[in-house]
Amino acid sequence: MDQASGQETNRADPATVVHGIVEEVAGVDVRPDESFFDLGLDSIQLMQVCNRINEEFGEVIDLFLLFENPTVNECVSVISAQRSG
Repeated sequence: MDQASGQETNRADPATVVHGIVEEVAGVDVRPDESFFDLGLDSIQLMQVCNRINEEFGEVIDLFLLFENPTVNECVSVISAQRSG
């Protein structure tokens, strides 16, 4: 197996990685169960979150899934399901 960029992150805890991405994009502290919409994230910021997640874990989520699963916890559940299935 090659040492592709991001491979180390792929083994990291998805909750920690996603939480960090959302906090960085939102610019505020984020609770894992707090809605991205309650944080005031707009569609451009959600696209940034989506792109960063896919950079870290591969193509595991799309923008529509973020709208349907708008918390860190829900996002991590989707990522885990996509990666295992």
